[in-house]
Amino acid sequence: MNRSEEGLLEGWLLYITNHFTHPVLEAQGASPRHHLARKLAEKGQKMIVFCPLGRHIGSPVRDFVSNIIPRRTVQGNTVYLFPPVIVSPASATTVITLVMATLFILTYLTLTRMRVVAQYSTTMLVGSVGAVIRMLMGVPFVANYGDPDFAREFGLARKAFGFCEDLVMTRQNAHSVVYVDEVVGSYVRNNFPVKNTLFLPNGGYELGFVPPGSRSEGVLKRKKSLGLEGKLCVLYAGQITSVYRLDLLVSSAPGIISHLPSVRFLIIGDGPLLADLRKSVREARLEDYFIFTGSIPYDDLSPYIVLSDLCVQLLNDWCMGTKVVMYMVHRKPVLASGNWYERYRLFLRNNENAFLIPSNPEVLADKIVEILEKPELLERVGESAWRTVMPYTWDRHVEETLRLLREAACSR
Repeated sequence: MNRSEEGLLEGWLLYITNHFTHPVLEAQGASPRHHLARKLAEKGQKMIVFCPLGRHIGSPVRDFVSNIIPRRTVQGNTVYLFPPVIVSPASATTVITLVMATLFILTYLTLTRMRVVAQYSTTMLVGSVGAVIRMLMGVPFVANYGDPDFAREFGLARKAFGFCEDLVMTRQNAHSVVYVDEVVGSYVRNNFPVKNTLFLPNGGYELGFVPPGSRSEGVLKRKKSLGLEGKLCVLYAGQITSVYRLDLLVSSAPGIISHLPSVRFLIIGDGPLLADLRKSVREARLEDYFIFTGSIPYDDLSPYIVLSDLCVQLLNDWCMGTKVVMYMVHRKPVLASGNWYERYRLFLRNNENAFLIPSNPEVLADKIVEILEKPELLERVGESAWRTVMPYTWDRHVEETLRLLREAACSR
């Protein structure tokens, strides 16, 4: 069977990504951007994985030094390419870094004469690099919008991000745009002349994956070690940064505990605000109710999710996210807060396959109590969540992405 019969591109794919910049190292390997690249490589697609914003490997000093030197690594049919970039706190040099990276990849492709037949970018920010390559070299381009940065950036940062949006979408450099959230999809279609859009959630699972049983040895062992036997468990698993409203959980906890004294809050993850979160818990005298595990490798998370009764996603805007899909794959009910909670009708459906509420501590407390007092509701919503996410294996992500890329290449 030749490459075209397998659905692969007849040439190199330029895969432009920023998942190596995640501040939590474990999260780099859990990113959907990583999994998509991994599955493309497993399928046999030849790729240049280009990282225009560099990589995070540890401390700010180590990041600065390591990113000054360009690096090229080859693994099978995949070339990992890190240009020389200037990494600084608070992304102060992002614009300069993107300019440097764009010049680097243009020079690299010109000198190596690699036959790049299509491009894919994982966010609008790095998509600006792909848009320039499309304009100057004519390489067809598919962009993933990524997170809802149009609602998270302000001032000069929003203007810079708007420039990237216009470069990719207003100027129609992207043949297709993938969106991971239906509100984001509506924003794209209502504000830009994009002809082709496709929804793919920002998460998936391996075909054949079955979560461990609730009575399995690994689950029971962790439940005992965490002191969760006979307890109700509300779980959050993910990064601990200002984007995630874990302060809402701390504020709502006293009201929840007053109704359900056996409840415990299991916080899995790391991030720059972990110390502040621990301090807030101590000041509220809630140490007996909050359990912090720190980072846990993505491949080891399943038993922790299975032992929980309810999983939460806490944001200011959307109700989606990688962890939402991960919870749903484990057949767990998801409670997601975000001010867009009333705008979901397709993938997420309130009180059917998820619980969607505004970002408010009183509402959060009342909803958690209501849900945890109804075991049959937890089970029903968890099963509905699984049926919703079941079609979206990583293989499905690859098939749909390659289809868009082939269509883009044929329209050249």
